[in-house]
Amino acid sequence: MVKPQFKGKSSINPSTSSSNPDRAKGGGSNMRDRATIKRLNMYRQKIRCNNRGKVIKPLQYQSTVAPGTVARVEPNIKWFANTRVIKQSSLQKFQEEMSAVQKDPYRVVMRPSKLPMTLLHDRVKAHVSANQMHSFSADPQSRSKSPPLFLIFRTPGDAVREEIFKKGQSKRIWGELYKVIDSSDVVIQVLDARDPMGTRSQSIEAYIKKEKSWKHLIFVLNKCDLIPTWVTKRWVALLSQEYPTLAFHASLTNSFGKGSLIQLLRQFGKLHTDKKQISVGFIGYPNVGKSSVINTLRSKKVCNVAPLAGETKVWQYITLMRRIFLIDCPGVVYPSEDSETDIVLKGVVQVEKIKNPEEHIGAVLERAKPEYIQKTYRVATWSSAEDFLEKLAFRSGKLLKGGEPDLPTVSKMVLNDWQRGRIPFFVKPPGPEDAQTEEEAAIAATAAATIEGEEQQKRRQKEELNKILSSVRQNFGKINVAPEFNEEDLVPVEMPDLDISGSEAEDDEAEEEEDGEEEEEAEGVKEEDAGSEPAAEESAVAGEKNSKRVLRELDEKIAKYKQFLARAKSKRFSAIRSVEVATKQFFAFLCARQMAAKNVRNESFADITATQRNKKRKADDDDEEDEHSAPQPKLSSKERRAMDRAQRSKKVGSRYYETHNVKNRNKNKTKDTQAATSRGKKAKRAKR
Repeated sequence: MVKPQFKGKSSINPSTSSSNPDRAKGGGSNMRDRATIKRLNMYRQKIRCNNRGKVIKPLQYQSTVAPGTVARVEPNIKWFANTRVIKQSSLQKFQEEMSAVQKDPYRVVMRPSKLPMTLLHDRVKAHVSANQMHSFSADPQSRSKSPPLFLIFRTPGDAVREEIFKKGQSKRIWGELYKVIDSSDVVIQVLDARDPMGTRSQSIEAYIKKEKSWKHLIFVLNKCDLIPTWVTKRWVALLSQEYPTLAFHASLTNSFGKGSLIQLLRQFGKLHTDKKQISVGFIGYPNVGKSSVINTLRSKKVCNVAPLAGETKVWQYITLMRRIFLIDCPGVVYPSEDSETDIVLKGVVQVEKIKNPEEHIGAVLERAKPEYIQKTYRVATWSSAEDFLEKLAFRSGKLLKGGEPDLPTVSKMVLNDWQRGRIPFFVKPPGPEDAQTEEEAAIAATAAATIEGEEQQKRRQKEELNKILSSVRQNFGKINVAPEFNEEDLVPVEMPDLDISGSEAEDDEAEEEEDGEEEEEAEGVKEEDAGSEPAAEESAVAGEKNSKRVLRELDEKIAKYKQFLARAKSKRFSAIRSVEVATKQFFAFLCARQMAAKNVRNESFADITATQRNKKRKADDDDEEDEHSAPQPKLSSKERRAMDRAQRSKKVGSRYYETHNVKNRNKNKTKDTQAATSRGKKAKRAKR
């Protein structure tokens, strides 16, 4: 069979050569496309001539027009009009809309290479160095140029610090940080919920926004269980205006925000469908909980964690899912104007390595409220930081020889409590009250504003804040706040109707109705518990009440009480504090109810066992009369197991001499017949 000389367009060349336009795609990101290969092949073409020199096959780009032919232009207006023209209004509209999309943290530009993104950048270039002209020079015809020089006066605070306060700033740590940023598609900056702005890095955010604009940045507010719920919600609402923000509580047993964060990472995974997997890097200050967040997402300990700064030394990869990988990064201290005290209180430095820890106690007493200090350490009053340390040393027994207080040890104890969240403290988020103080000062200075204008401005600010807070979609009512705050910190200032449960704002009437229903339900539980006590006593005396019915009623009471507590927790956090007394009373009622039911059950079990023994003894005489006169109720397997457990002797707390005759101490007492019979049965089985 002869091969055809002409191959049409339907034929495909299977070669993988770089000059084959039909080769398969893949194998690299910088491979030539079909158009480039055809263009290069066109450049490499040669003219085919016969043996007489006549052109048989000309080149593609050679003209086939005979020489001397007059060329004519088609009489069409398109050759003389503008091409690809855009109006100035359309260009301005595109710039405004694209800038709004870029500033929106919840919107992503899918194909920036297909859009004229360079129109959004300013073309004005800054000078490399500002040159200053000098009139005095060697040659009067020329002028020398030199950069301007300024004198820098050092302040007393710029003294050389100890090496311990330079932790997290080494070249190695910064190299680890940039490796994590370069390797990540999504960068998560973990912030301390007690001081989010203090643990935030503006320089890293600007670097990612300018140099790595295709990477996604997310804020995670960790340790939200150490601050009131309304503070968490307001911080999340304020930070969400710049970047997506989530509240988080890192814990293997009782976490918060885990599902929201995993769902967000899955959305980013679906966004980058062109990649086989995405990497998520965790950055932030030391001791903010980066490794703890990763352990919470994996639900097991995959990263070493400790309540000390500097536990993570190098970066490490952790697999979360098939397409999502997590990268843990060492804590980095970003350049700032923080003092040594600020560095210590942020948890950057290990307390055990500080030489003079008592110097930083004054800042602790200033930042924390005196009520919390008194409640934590039970020190009533103090005049200074040294006086407080002395009283605390005498109270805790930290004394040296001669009865002198050990101030360094007590100071380290206080600083450790501060870093680990045992002293309640948080930074209030900026709200309407801050703007109100500034406006009042301006009004007092100018005396030009009226009372109506102030009220309208307050109302407008309040509406704006409520609008921002309504965009937050997390249910903050599920956060278990560990510290006990006072009423002033539990209720936000100037915001009594703030809904901190994470759902949308409800009406006041609905809240009042729910409160009334809960109070009625609580009273009903109390009355039922109070009315059930004499009934339990009567059943204990008479022994007529069935044990199964007692257990069923007890389960109903427990379920009703759990439902009441769940409703209280679903509401605002202050409601849980308000029902604290009621919960104590209910726990007391519940304990009394359980004890009464237990006594009833034991007595009923004892009566049943006694009747069974009597029946066995009189089985030969009057078996039929007992069956007809007093029919025994059928017991379930659960009740039979409970009876067996009640008859057995307990190993813990039981007396040995009650069942054994040692040195005739149990001479006149009856032994456990059941144990004796069981031993006899075992002996008979052994003989057989």
